[in-house]
Amino acid sequence: MPPDISRIPDSPGVYLMKDRSDTVIYVGKARSLKKRVRQYFQSQKNQSPKTKILVGHIEDLEYIVTDFEVDALVLEANLIRKHKPRYNIQLKDDKRYPYVKVTINSRFPGIYIARRRLMDGAIYFGPYTNVKAIRKTLDIISRIFQIRRCHKKITGKQLRPCLNSHIRRCLAPCAGRISEDEYMEHVMSVVRFLKGDVSGLVKQLENKMNDFADTQEYEAASMVRDQLVALRSLSQQQVSTAGFDDRDVIAAVPGESGQFVQMFYVRDGNMVGKADFLLTGGSIDTEMPDVLAGFIKQYYQDSPVPPEILVEHEIPDKDLIIKWLTQRSGHHVRIHVPLRGYKKKLLDMAGKNAKMSMELAKLKGKPHETAKQSLVQLKEALSLDPLPDRIEAFDISNISGTDAVGSMVVFENGMPARGEYRQFNIKTVEGIDDFAMIGEVVLRRYVRLIGEQKNMPDLILIDGGAGQVSAAHGSLKELGLDIPLIGLAKKFEHIVTTKKGAGEVIILPRTSMALKLLMQIRDEAHRFAVSSHRRRRAARLTHSKLDGVPGIGTLKKRALIRYFGSVDDIINASVEELAQVEGISVKLAERILEHL
Repeated sequence: MPPDISRIPDSPGVYLMKDRSDTVIYVGKARSLKKRVRQYFQSQKNQSPKTKILVGHIEDLEYIVTDFEVDALVLEANLIRKHKPRYNIQLKDDKRYPYVKVTINSRFPGIYIARRRLMDGAIYFGPYTNVKAIRKTLDIISRIFQIRRCHKKITGKQLRPCLNSHIRRCLAPCAGRISEDEYMEHVMSVVRFLKGDVSGLVKQLENKMNDFADTQEYEAASMVRDQLVALRSLSQQQVSTAGFDDRDVIAAVPGESGQFVQMFYVRDGNMVGKADFLLTGGSIDTEMPDVLAGFIKQYYQDSPVPPEILVEHEIPDKDLIIKWLTQRSGHHVRIHVPLRGYKKKLLDMAGKNAKMSMELAKLKGKPHETAKQSLVQLKEALSLDPLPDRIEAFDISNISGTDAVGSMVVFENGMPARGEYRQFNIKTVEGIDDFAMIGEVVLRRYVRLIGEQKNMPDLILIDGGAGQVSAAHGSLKELGLDIPLIGLAKKFEHIVTTKKGAGEVIILPRTSMALKLLMQIRDEAHRFAVSSHRRRRAARLTHSKLDGVPGIGTLKKRALIRYFGSVDDIINASVEELAQVEGISVKLAERILEHL
């Protein structure tokens, strides 16, 4: 039964369509909500297949009225990003280029480089193609505006300021040296600068400098003067400022997993970088003009807007989108479909790269197909039933019996499930006894699974030969479990089974996909065991030598290890070298060396 639409107003706004589980499945905007929504529930004769399917799932509808259609355009993009509706085109962030993140939603905002754009209330600028340039830009911004770049939690309790405060790279809000309102003025100046409003910011700082000079606050005036000098220098190299011959080139092609978008960044007439994106949602019959319009509305929510955007097709709502982009950027924006010349060649090249991205995505999907074939071969080789979709593998790592650690890795459908890896510190075995250690780890693992009433794996793999397999088999027998169990020793890569008391061997050719999968899983279990053992050993060594020093807590201990690399290097360091570490005073450095 369609929702009641009789009371929807004849106003601009955004509508949200929901299914029977109250999930938002589509978000749209309209100049007239009443007319646009009514079209969905009239005759379906001229509707696209996508729209017919959408209407069949609509159980409820909400709407938000806006003052202007351009406001509805912005709200639509924000709601799509928030709800990720099934029938909307959605932009997946490109993770290869960094963003500049300003945590404007926090009490004392900071400025950071981020690889992902999240819906967390912060302001994001980018992505930027020149990583070195943006890092240098942030360093200069720190010098000019002194916005904090640490993640220290500011609760109101005054903390000891860090080194950045002493070298005038931070206003030290953590130490209570600046009020919240005054600090926010500096933050908003940074935001204006990153948006490209350099001239307005320069004028503001000039007025501020003159006011300080008039009241004879010469030290404050000189600080603002230094900010002006640095700002004028930085504005000449600012990567997000739109120049006369700046443009973004956007091309898209449809693929099996979505629409692939290729973007070229042209600055000062030169191509300085590219980025590729994946648009999901919508349907296979979504037309390219709609894809491009959806991409532009989402991408330029918080990315620099050039004076010109080149696209392959005329897009719907073009005038409205241009109006919004012009308001956002503060300069006139043109969306153009070139038919010949240099710009058309750029667009064609972007299209070719989009197709290459699509083909690469297909190739990346092939490991899953290969893994499935490997599992089928493994099932046949081991006479398993059913297919071993979940494999758990174990290994032990220790040096002369010390800091012994057991590892378990999990592969699901032939691919690593890293979130389910587990580390076991050996508790009941002393000395060098790999067999007993394997027995302990396997026992603890499946006692826990029984207690939690979770599903058992389809296959257990042990890194080792008959001895290790026998120990693991004993633990399973003790628990009354009958799970297929094999071992894979490195020397000959022979598979050891438990069919004849852990003595039967299955030999597969080196070219076997099943054997290659088992080797991959075994090697991953070994890698995880070794890394777990190193972490435990490092923690023990660090604990035994540094924890007894008065005034050294977890953070300072971690800072020392990161700076010097090992406890031995800390012992060999001078007092002056130790005092270079953040949070370590000269007195504390002397105390450390005296203790060690």
